[in-house]
Amino acid sequence: MKPFTIHADAEADLRKELERYEQQREGLGRELREEFEAALERVRENPYLYAAEDESGARHCPLRRFPFTLIYLDFEEYVWIVAVAHQRRRPGYWTRRLSN
Repeated sequence: MKPFTIHADAEADLRKELERYEQQREGLGRELREEFEAALERVRENPYLYAAEDESGARHCPLRRFPFTLIYLDFEEYVWIVAVAHQRRRPGYWTRRLSN
């Protein structure tokens, strides 16, 4: 399984959504966290499972129960999590992170 690193903004995005979902219903934030971790495990076990979506090489792993996509780049030594992006809000907002 490949190690991973997560962009600070992606981590902040995830924390914000975990809090928001937990406010909606107790335990829902935990369920989102579990789904994120399951998606991360799939990506780390097989980074090529999801096709590169554009010329940047970013790959998109949709979460199964929640409307979010784990966007990542696969490097030789590790997987870089660029964003945990909502599937219907602000499409492509995370692309500026690719140059950081």
